[in-house]
Amino acid sequence: MALNLYCIILENLNGGVKLVCNKYYKKLLVKLPIIPIPDACFYHGSSLKKNFFPLAPVLEFDYLICGDCGKEFMDSYLMQHFDWATCDNCRDAEEKHKLITRTEAKEEYLLKDCDLDKREPVLRFIVKKNPHNSRWGDMKLYLKLQVIKRSLEVWGSEEALQEARELRRDNREKMKQKKFNKKVKELRHAVRSSLWKRETRIHEHEYGPEENIDEDTYKKTCTVCGHELTYEKM
Repeated sequence: MALNLYCIILENLNGGVKLVCNKYYKKLLVKLPIIPIPDACFYHGSSLKKNFFPLAPVLEFDYLICGDCGKEFMDSYLMQHFDWATCDNCRDAEEKHKLITRTEAKEEYLLKDCDLDKREPVLRFIVKKNPHNSRWGDMKLYLKLQVIKRSLEVWGSEEALQEARELRRDNREKMKQKKFNKKVKELRHAVRSSLWKRETRIHEHEYGPEENIDEDTYKKTCTVCGHELTYEKM
């Protein structure tokens, strides 16, 4: 990255002139050594007061320390977006420094909206388009490490979090079983109602072929209920 050089002319206590150079790096002013300038560098009769510039405040820059490798660094992706002290060389976007959605943070680590949005410090996030459908709402992505840390703050320990997960899982299974039993009960009721309606309808006999049982006497038998109809033919 290009560095901008800013020079300030100052007057020495002994009447001489010094040049103080300062360079800027991303809005941070880093002070460099003072360079003395001989009087011969100025033309005769010049007024030093006209060459003075107001002295800008000098900020002493403190390097950041990477929490993974222990080396100093000035800026990184995780520092910019999540205030997480890890340099770009140590960033592991697939595993350790993975980003997760807001839904996953709430479901997997049992966090509420207030835990993400109101509890101090408020967790930082980035916004990205939904990869499944661009017309859906934008996704909020959180740093998984920070979500885990916040979850432990809420639940107190990993053991308590695991117990809460198991309890929620059991409750979900009970709710599923309850819904299943309700559907079975409704189905049985519907079947019984249909059978009852079928039984209350007027039965119409469906007779099979007639049989001659005597000279002029014949009979037919219902194929459904077995009723026998006997009659004579002249």
